[in-house]
Amino acid sequence: MPHKRNALLPRLALMLTLALLPLGIIAVVQTQNAYNTALDTYRASLSAQTARLVSSEREAIQGAQGITQGLADSLAVLGPSDAVCSDLMQYSSQRNERVVFLGYIDTAMKSDCNNFGKSYDFTGVPTLTRAMERAALSVTYNPSGGASHQPVVIVQQPVFSAQGVFKGFINLSMLASDIVQDQSSDNLAHGAVTVTFNDDGDVMTSNGAPDGYEEFLPAETQLQDLVGKGSQLFSEESRGGKPRDFAVVPILEGKAYALGSWQPMRPLIRDRAFSAFTLLFPLLMWLISLVVALVAIRLQVIRPIRILGRQMRDFAEGRRVFRSDALDNAPSELREIGETFSTMAQKVIRDEADLENTVHERDVLIKEVHHRVKNNLQLMSSILNMQARNAPSTDTRSALRKVQDRLTSLAAVHRGLYETPQVSQVRVDTLLDDLLGQLATLGDGGAIPLDVDLQFEPVTLVPDQAGPLAMMASEAFTNALKYATAGKDGRRHIRVRLRPDPSGPDMVLFEVGNTVNDKVRADTEQGLGFKLIQAFCAQLDCRMTSSDEEGGWYIMQVCFKAQEFAPEQHTPRV
Repeated sequence: MPHKRNALLPRLALMLTLALLPLGIIAVVQTQNAYNTALDTYRASLSAQTARLVSSEREAIQGAQGITQGLADSLAVLGPSDAVCSDLMQYSSQRNERVVFLGYIDTAMKSDCNNFGKSYDFTGVPTLTRAMERAALSVTYNPSGGASHQPVVIVQQPVFSAQGVFKGFINLSMLASDIVQDQSSDNLAHGAVTVTFNDDGDVMTSNGAPDGYEEFLPAETQLQDLVGKGSQLFSEESRGGKPRDFAVVPILEGKAYALGSWQPMRPLIRDRAFSAFTLLFPLLMWLISLVVALVAIRLQVIRPIRILGRQMRDFAEGRRVFRSDALDNAPSELREIGETFSTMAQKVIRDEADLENTVHERDVLIKEVHHRVKNNLQLMSSILNMQARNAPSTDTRSALRKVQDRLTSLAAVHRGLYETPQVSQVRVDTLLDDLLGQLATLGDGGAIPLDVDLQFEPVTLVPDQAGPLAMMASEAFTNALKYATAGKDGRRHIRVRLRPDPSGPDMVLFEVGNTVNDKVRADTEQGLGFKLIQAFCAQLDCRMTSSDEEGGWYIMQVCFKAQEFAPEQHTPRV
């Protein structure tokens, strides 16, 4: 099973995340830009609404500035002592209903030219004193007007002679209550408080109660600090302790301004939940895209591939035929792979069946050959047995008996070859146990009792080695029967061993030992049997040694290397 960390889905998830990352960044940037644009629009709307709410004040102050500018230019030519000056003041005041006092005030703080046609002394008025010191246009507020004794907004325009000498002011006073527009019916202005203030930071008018606007002014920012900076927007806590949005709109730049104090209306784009949603939208888009892509890939790619892989494993483990209809809902490319594999699997099964039939026929043929050879050898052994019974001399019968025994041994080897389940591999331990067991039964008829010890460990050889080893074991065992003498206990002993040799890989050790006395020992290596043993040992390419052990034992050992099966091998002739 593949490791989970190397699975396809996590890799695809990573690749899709990398692919969608630029889109997510673009979405975040665009969302932030949209938020900033909406915020700018909101601020612009506050400025526009503030300007609309103070349109009456702006119109009155700007109109007063225009009137005073025209009169100042006129007095620079006519002079304030002309009789026409009072007529001009009266005429101008009558054309503007908001005007309470309109007149010329000289540097001595006195006015003889005014719309009332009277003489006034304004000595000691602080706002007028400051205006004289500046000798510049100013907009001021007087809570108790010198002529009207009511709260007035005053526009003071300096008058200069033709030579540029400051001569005094054109003073225009308007009732503050007359220039404030009624905003109670304005739905858009609900909760808004507007004030106008001059360059000294003095509040001149307010749409609220005279004493009720203080709590709506900014707590930290002073009005005088807002002068000379044009239109402004900021948010901070008001003097009443509540957060407010503030908009500053110039009426006369550098001289008079309007301040709008607004309740934070928090449009949708500024709502916290909506802002969080807009910022999380790219993440939501990535998550939805990732889920859709992974589900589609799982259904269209991974699931068919897993089905195909499972069918392949089933075929490899049990040769179960792949069902191509299992991929009917898969893409055409995967269906084509499945059909190709199905065709290949069926062809492999047919080829394997043909091969198995061929191998089975070959095994049957080989076993039949060994069976017939065994029958022929047994037939020849029977013929020799009949010939031996009719032989005239004992030596002839003995020679024929020896040949018959060798044919019997050879027949037993072929019987073992065709009875083995695999013709290419022979369990020689089983073969030798059967063969030597029969020889031990035949040789146990002497006057001296015989003890045979067969010790065989599992050893598998190819037929080309199993045959010579069986024949060599038969000859060696026959020699042991022939030359074995009684030991110290008065019994003949024969020991045969077969086991893997620890001297090297695939090495096999075969050992035959028997009890023998000194008189017989010299004859054991002189007969035909020993020569046959040497011949069979040459076929096995083995190393043969003989030695004497304590207790009157003669030991012969053969060590050889087991070969691998090769079909082209042939047993060499003796």
